[in-house]
Amino acid sequence: MTEFRSSNHYHNLAEGIIWDHHSGLLLFVDILSKKLFMMDINSFNIIEEYLLDEYIGWVQITNKPELYLVGMKSGIALFDIQKSKLNYINKDIPQYSNQRLNDSFVDTNGKVWYGTMEQGAIQLYNGVLANYSSADKKVIIHDDDYGITNGPIINHQNNYLFHTDSKKGIVYKFSLDLDKNLLYNKSPFIEFDTNSGVPDGMCFDKKGDLFIAIWGEGCVKKYSESGEMIEVFKLPEKFITIVCFAGKNLDRFFVTTAAGSRFENLEKNSGYVYEILDHGCKGVIANEFLV
Repeated sequence: MTEFRSSNHYHNLAEGIIWDHHSGLLLFVDILSKKLFMMDINSFNIIEEYLLDEYIGWVQITNKPELYLVGMKSGIALFDIQKSKLNYINKDIPQYSNQRLNDSFVDTNGKVWYGTMEQGAIQLYNGVLANYSSADKKVIIHDDDYGITNGPIINHQNNYLFHTDSKKGIVYKFSLDLDKNLLYNKSPFIEFDTNSGVPDGMCFDKKGDLFIAIWGEGCVKKYSESGEMIEVFKLPEKFITIVCFAGKNLDRFFVTTAAGSRFENLEKNSGYVYEILDHGCKGVIANEFLV
């Protein structure tokens, strides 16, 4: 039985969870409520929350502690938390008005990788995997034909990138040349039965094992580098969205969820933030987007 604690606040579609080592706070967003949150991991209290003017899919820390990189419905922007000011830096994707950004990862070169997905017509597969850096100031699209993009994430050796299409229930593995900004040798890494649960957000622990939030199955699954399932952490909610390690020693493990009442006829009060207590692992510090 998984040991956990949970927040007393719940959210429509909590996502984009990340540990901000600058502020010592946990960051996450509620996509549907258009909010960015900063949470104290000891009390679980929300320290700050910011209401934005459109859907916000994710947040990343930058090399300037007062600035966060955020993925909005219409593009990527820098959000100044001191001034509560949003400044868009690129709107090349999404390419269609019925799309939004969904999930991201910053690599060790300070470049952000992120995907697009359909907001309404989820039967379409027009989503892409792309990246952007402040140095190049342009979006590079690396892959397409995605229904619901999740991930992406890069292993510690910087030679593989993993990216998910939750609609298809597949975590893909790409060979990566980080310095040349190239992906190649795409192949399915883990395939799921979409009738029971699909992969959502992911993170690596320090050892290199992969933790995947399983949307629809109410759990987090831990996999080895070869794709073998090692452990399952069951939670009392069905819609698990993303995971991350946090805390001064990166030995605390947090999970965001979505309110079931929006997706199924479930109990209204769901969508809490959880800390899994019995994982026995440590994470790695988040990379900073170079402004």
